[in-house]
Amino acid sequence: MPFWDARQREHSRVATRCHARQICRTYDALAPRHDDWAGRVVPDLRSKWATRIDAFLPADERVVELGCGTGEPVGRLLAQRYDYAGVDASHGMLAQAREALSGVSLTQADMHTVQYPVGSLGAVLAFFSISHTPREQHSGLFASIRSWLRPGGVFVGNLHSRDDPDGFENDWLHAGPMWWSGFDGATYLRLLAEAGFRVLESTVIDLTEADGGIIKPMWFIAKPQD
Repeated sequence: MPFWDARQREHSRVATRCHARQICRTYDALAPRHDDWAGRVVPDLRSKWATRIDAFLPADERVVELGCGTGEPVGRLLAQRYDYAGVDASHGMLAQAREALSGVSLTQADMHTVQYPVGSLGAVLAFFSISHTPREQHSGLFASIRSWLRPGGVFVGNLHSRDDPDGFENDWLHAGPMWWSGFDGATYLRLLAEAGFRVLESTVIDLTEADGGIIKPMWFIAKPQD
């Protein structure tokens, strides 16, 4: 590898680690008021899409949410029916989740480094979380999720629908810096297929945030290919 390419790659890895730490600090600061803000997004579709897994799984199946945040509303809802586990990188968000979800497995970890045994999960969910990580890592994450799911399992979540390699706000929600990164919807559908998924449904839905801003995430349901 040429010296310059190696140096550029190392710089990129360092920047990614720095961004990840700062994202965690911003979410730590936001944690006490996150649910109030998120609940004012219209329409709030997280519960509706989380329960889409009911059509594929029996009760008590092991399910994991990547970027579980405070556990509201998805964790609280799914823990009533499934063997639910939440993963989040923010200590502050997990502190809120531990108050809300007594007895539930909650792990502070990076979704790109957490590991589960092959074929051990019935479902993986990820709402508004993957997009906070560099898009260059997303295909590898999809492959990992595919390996964790048992035959007949399901992956439900949302992703960018428009190309945005390095979205940034200096003081997001007055909590601190925040980054987003994602591909357009067609690219994500291709990446999911390349990771071994069959996408059963995908749709872009406009959501209005509390400040009037419009976001356009792509919601999807995917199953491992036979």
